[in-house]
Amino acid sequence: METIVANIAGLIWHWPVTLLCLLGCVFFTITFKFIQIKCFPHAIQLISGKYDNPNEKGQITHFQALSAALSATIGLGNIAGVAIAIAVGGPGSVFWMWVIGFFGMATKYIECSLGTHYREIDSKTGDARGGPMHYITKGLGARFKPLATFYAFAISLAAFGAGCLFQANQAASALNLYYDVPTILTGVVLFALCFIVIIGGIKRIGSVASKIVPLMCIIYISCALLICLLNISKIPYVFSIILKDAFTGFAIAGGFVPVFFAGVRRAIFSNEAGLGSAAIAHAAVKTDYPIREGIVASLGPFIDTIVVCTATAIVIILSGNYGSSIYSPLSEKLMSFESKDIVSEYQQNWAVVDVSVAPSTPYMPAHIIDGNKVVEYKSRHNFLQPKAFFNISAKYKTIGFSYYKQSGDFQVNIYSQDKELLGVIDSQGNVSNPTISVDFFDKENQWERAIIHLNAPMVSSVSLQFIPLNDNVNWYLDSIGPVKKLNGIALTTYSFDHFFKGFGSIFITFSVLFFAFSTMITWSYYGETAIHFLMGSKYTTYYKLIFVCLIIIGATQTLDLIINISDALIGLLVIPNMIALILLHKKVISWTQDYFKKLHAGKLKIYK
Repeated sequence: METIVANIAGLIWHWPVTLLCLLGCVFFTITFKFIQIKCFPHAIQLISGKYDNPNEKGQITHFQALSAALSATIGLGNIAGVAIAIAVGGPGSVFWMWVIGFFGMATKYIECSLGTHYREIDSKTGDARGGPMHYITKGLGARFKPLATFYAFAISLAAFGAGCLFQANQAASALNLYYDVPTILTGVVLFALCFIVIIGGIKRIGSVASKIVPLMCIIYISCALLICLLNISKIPYVFSIILKDAFTGFAIAGGFVPVFFAGVRRAIFSNEAGLGSAAIAHAAVKTDYPIREGIVASLGPFIDTIVVCTATAIVIILSGNYGSSIYSPLSEKLMSFESKDIVSEYQQNWAVVDVSVAPSTPYMPAHIIDGNKVVEYKSRHNFLQPKAFFNISAKYKTIGFSYYKQSGDFQVNIYSQDKELLGVIDSQGNVSNPTISVDFFDKENQWERAIIHLNAPMVSSVSLQFIPLNDNVNWYLDSIGPVKKLNGIALTTYSFDHFFKGFGSIFITFSVLFFAFSTMITWSYYGETAIHFLMGSKYTTYYKLIFVCLIIIGATQTLDLIINISDALIGLLVIPNMIALILLHKKVISWTQDYFKKLHAGKLKIYK
């Protein structure tokens, strides 16, 4: 099932959707003459309430609308999504997230201006509803109704995936990982909290979001900023890694293309530029000037991707948790060679030495070397001597070791607990058995982590025998032991914990809970609005009930399946929305010119 869904998500997100989104963002930025830069100061004035008229039609203020939209974007896409991008595509994927974040501001401006202009206001209740399905139908005419219907259907399902299942899954995973809280219990608690808020509609959602989101953003960014200040000398290295890797491609990613796709997918998942979803939240704003809401909405990708995602990325890269180091060592079973007792009966050419003997690597992540001692092999008198390290747990079927290859080559024989030879790998990455694979075992003159993957279900422990292959061999080894792959929220938590021992896991866990909660309540409104468009108001209550029930299911399912379901559904939203934006953008140009003429002429009333 997971493989099928992953293939579908990959098909949707391959060149057509990715390029449509990226090229659309660039096209709108150029066509609107970098509107995201020009309107930035005015956007700050609008969210401060300077132009808020309480008598204008709508339900929530500009600030509440931005908070509601941000509550859907500033969430696990920033905490877990960035980690997923780095784990899949390496540090370079962050650069492509920045690109989408900047150019996506123009896309968000257009879609939220259209969403507010073409919204529907109930004459009896005063409730305002808008979004892509409304501007497709009203702006493009009845013949485009099937496109609007398709969008509404897709986002009603995407809300289940990205806005419910993924959020509940990551929140439950964080609590279970660090506090052993049963995932079902987390699901039930989130179910109850979300039910209370969701039933209250957009007014209650906007009110709650405007309190949670700004506070959590300030706390989260402040914590990341503190880490940056404590490691200020390493910041230039972090940015150099991101920029270099963006175009060369990290080893784990397999080159430029996977890095590019990883960054674009996660950026769109995070800031939603091009999806049209934010237009639904912004359409409920109190305003008679739709362009104003487009201006306010353009801040979303900046805050979300340029600020918050970057904060997460810097912490992860500073901690060294990228590349092979997304595999966390299980330290209680690690061979770190701080004591000679760990390696008994040293043969000739083997010795435990101080790490300073080995040449250093600039900005070497601390966990690559555990302590001050490493084991060295140095050939003498043309006498080659192998060495085995026994009883390494294979619980997670991944074994890691740190190495520094100064000269020569090694062969590693892998034996099971029954002394059966499972396979042989060499330092060029060649493997004798297809059930075994190895990552990163090809670097020279720098400390690196090698990861051995075992596809052997009956193996509980292994032994590694290192065999030098020629006379001139000089290697250093450390941190040999079982490792576990970190992904999503676990990778971010582990990175924060690297700097704040004990506190990092607490901080990220509760950040995840608050962000997941705020994201779910807003995405429920997105889906509810779509159902209202498709079926009318009497079915929206049923939709809300299904949404909150899925929280429990999401909390107990596997991460990979949920990520791929979310990616597939979100990818489907891009196609109808970008088609509509391209066809309607000239109208927004006209409204933009008219609004800014009035603004510069002083014809817009100030209320604060």
